Amino acid sequence: MYAKIFEDMQANMKQAFDAKSYDVAIKPMTDLFEINKATVEALAEQQAALAKELVQGAMEQAKVLSGEKDMAAVIESQKSYLQGLQARLIDAAKASQETLAKSREEATVIVKGTIETVTKH
Repeated sequence: MYAKIFEDMQANMKQAFDAKSYDVAIKPMTDLFEINKATVEALAEQQAALAKELVQGAMEQAKVLSGEKDMAAVIESQKSYLQGLQARLIDAAKASQETLAKSREEATVIVKGTIETVTKH
């Protein structure tokens, strides 16, 4: 998807600018696309790892529960599992937010730099 958008944008820009001007004009957009690509990849990796961890945790919990004979032990085991699950989901949300915040900061630097360059000319 990004490749097609980028190719179309490049074709339009090349028609409007000479080669040197094109390289200068396209640099901020290329940088923003790279940040976006890296962000999507990082979030996908985080989510895949989380999904794998959740499935493994659920299977382990099922094994533990199948071995329990006492209802109080089942309830305590389930309570402990859910508390751990809650903590893991909170950690995953924080990691996603950190990834997004880092990307936003990088994009902000690029956009501010571009705006400063444009306002100087």
